[in-house]
This record gives sequence, C-alpha cells and structure tokens, in this order.
Amino acid sequence: MFREIEALQAKLNETVDEDEQRALEEDVTGKILWLCWCGICTEVDELLPKVLDYIRREGNMEDYA
Repeated sequence: MFREIEALQAKLNETVDEDEQRALEEDVTGKILWLCWCGICTEVDELLPKVLDYIRREGNMEDYA
C-alpha cells in the first residue's frame, strides 16, 4: 500500500493537468485515510477484549447505569 501511495505521489508530482492532479490527490488521500482506518480498527480489535475483561473483573455494569 505504501508503494502505491509513493507511486501515485510521484505521478502527481509529474502531472501538469489540474484535473488529473486533483484526481490523483483524491486517490492519495483516500489511500491514506484507508490506512488510518485500518490502523484504528486494529487498535480497537486489540483493546476491546482488554476493556471487556477489565469490566468483568471489576464488577457488574449495574453500578454505572
């Protein structure tokens, strides 16, 4: 994925046409946002079981409702 972004960035730097530049900027931005989203999902997937385990150990949720 990083190589794709680098390739798009290189193509963007060489492009003169404004419409094509805009399209390439959108492509680069979309790929970067996708990578960020994947990172967030990975963090949540790793953290959620720990949070649930903590809640189970520390007591029931009725105290907080």
